[in-house]
Amino acid sequence: MKKYMNVLSLAAFSIGTGFALTACDVDKVEDGEMPEVKVEGEVKLPDYNVEGPEVTTGTKKVEVEVPTVDVDLPDEEDTAEE
Repeated sequence: MKKYMNVLSLAAFSIGTGFALTACDVDKVEDGEMPEVKVEGEVKLPDYNVEGPEVTTGTKKVEVEVPTVDVDLPDEEDTAEE
C-alpha cells in the first residue's frame, strides 16, 4: 500500500507541476543578441554558501474507509430489444 501511495504522490506532483508550467503563454517578440566582450586578467566568479531548510519526513498508519460501488449492467436480452 505504501508503494502505491508513493506512486500516487509522485503522479499528483507531476500533474501539478505540468499545470503550473503550462499556465503561462510565452511568445518571443524580438531576437536577442549577446555583446562582444574582451576579458583581460583573472576572472573570479562570486562564491555562495546555500543551506536549504531542514525537512523531516515520516509516515503514519491511517485507516481510510473506501466506499463500495455496485454496478448493475443490463443483460444481453435487455440490450437486444432496443
